[in-house]
Amino acid sequence: MFRNRILTNNEHLQDFISTTIANLEHIRANGANREYSFDINCSDLEDYNYIDIRKAEKFSQLFTELAHIKGPTLYRIEILSDMDRRQIIEALNAYKASPGAKVTPALRPHINYDSNTLYVGKVKQIFWGRLIQHLGYFKVDATQGLQLFYWAKGMGLTLRFHIMEFDTNMADSMPIIEMAFAKKFDPIIGKHK
Repeated sequence: MFRNRILTNNEHLQDFISTTIANLEHIRANGANREYSFDINCSDLEDYNYIDIRKAEKFSQLFTELAHIKGPTLYRIEILSDMDRRQIIEALNAYKASPGAKVTPALRPHINYDSNTLYVGKVKQIFWGRLIQHLGYFKVDATQGLQLFYWAKGMGLTLRFHIMEFDTNMADSMPIIEMAFAKKFDPIIGKHK
């Protein structure tokens, strides 16, 4: 009688490590599939909760470009505006405390107010969908995102999104890359550490 051999936890771990190392070696040799950056001036955000932002005149070109990015993606949001980072945290905290606020990322217990990085994140596929969540237009209020429309619109906050798309086989390794970038760029929002 034929019986399948059950892998031990250690064998699963070794398999995961081997696969992850091979994927990371591929990235070291070839780099990301695509890098792309774009700026968002939060003052340009309008109420797109009932209108598809992808078709809005101000944003249609951007979302046309982003539609080509379908694989696992790492992104970093850089703060371009010259403003005290405490203002950003205060505005986000005020929004978090408001009635009916959508879910936002956790704040770090020790914030580096000198950091130029607002947030570091990853998505397994379809980055433009995650962007809609961060802008604040996703229909499900319980889905976490920065919700920029609700608290950053009136601040004069301008952000640069740096994105890197990887091969689909990197989807499960994205948390490792995200953690490395969070340690390097020390974002003021997010619970990395």
